[in-house]
Amino acid sequence: MIRKVIVFAAFFFALGRAAAAHPDANAPVKIMTQNMDDGTDQTYIIAALTGQIPVPVPAAVDLTFAELQASNLGGRARLLAAQIADMKPEIVALQEAALWRFGPTPDTANTVLFDQLGSLVSALKALGVPYDVIAVNRLIDLALPGDQIGGALRFTDRNAVLVRSDLHPPTFHISNVHARTFGAALPFAGLTVTAGWISADIHMGNSQFRFITTHLESPIQGVPEATDVQVAQAQELIHELRNLTIPVVICGDFNSDANDGSFVDAKPTVGLIRSAGYTETWPATHGVGDLGLTWPFYLEDQFPAPPFFAPFTPIERIDLFFSKGMVVVGSDLVLAAAPPDPSAPPFASDHAGVIAVFHP
Repeated sequence: MIRKVIVFAAFFFALGRAAAAHPDANAPVKIMTQNMDDGTDQTYIIAALTGQIPVPVPAAVDLTFAELQASNLGGRARLLAAQIADMKPEIVALQEAALWRFGPTPDTANTVLFDQLGSLVSALKALGVPYDVIAVNRLIDLALPGDQIGGALRFTDRNAVLVRSDLHPPTFHISNVHARTFGAALPFAGLTVTAGWISADIHMGNSQFRFITTHLESPIQGVPEATDVQVAQAQELIHELRNLTIPVVICGDFNSDANDGSFVDAKPTVGLIRSAGYTETWPATHGVGDLGLTWPFYLEDQFPAPPFFAPFTPIERIDLFFSKGMVVVGSDLVLAAAPPDPSAPPFASDHAGVIAVFHP
């Protein structure tokens, strides 16, 4: 695994920095999407709930708690903040910006352990490049008792949108902000797994476009219902946008391999979005041989554990941009590497970030 900061930059990044200093009505807009990685794939808990590993659920909660301690979520947020501060995108879309809490019982697990969104915002402010949180989508909220940890661990899944704090009307303005939950959800292991999307209208001078970010349901090997839910969520999103008369940008973690690979995320969702008239940004801005792989840069939840993390070579492109009615200037990957530490993940996230630049 290459342990360095990988920034596949193009000329438009410099253009974007100039525009960031003096935004005007003709400036391009730079948008970043990043799955932060909430510190675990929840494999221990899911496998225990479904009987796939010979571990009681409270023991699986203990393993997950230990994994979170090893994950260095605060350090990873600082790495990601440095990455964002360098690129200065106008808009940042985040997936898995999780909130982890702890308490004596599941009903009283309210003490914050790790607030990934709060840590990132604080780190950006400390770097002198503050961002405002304009929307948060709170999804599944699960609390389970552990065995040896002396209480219950609570997980709240969140997606969020940040906007650079120095952007103001009339050159940059946001309206019509909504955080929504998809009607299609996955019943699994006694839980209801939800997903959602955030939308906002972005005004730049006399131009306007609808911005959408989402994190669709993850496919699960041997569980075709998970794929059905993902496809239904994409159809729901396309349906919601069908009557729009302004340009659109959609980004996020789609959990569908845009390279039509053969791994678990080789699902029809990307093709469904393309067939609805949306252009995928990566192939429109890169050569045929550039696959733009975004996931995974390491594996989590190793059993038996520890260690909890294993280096891996990316095999899929699931972190994507789509657009309709926008002029695509360019796109690239960004990945921040952590200092070598065998007990922690080698990167700020198991996903690469993706930056795209558009003219409205």
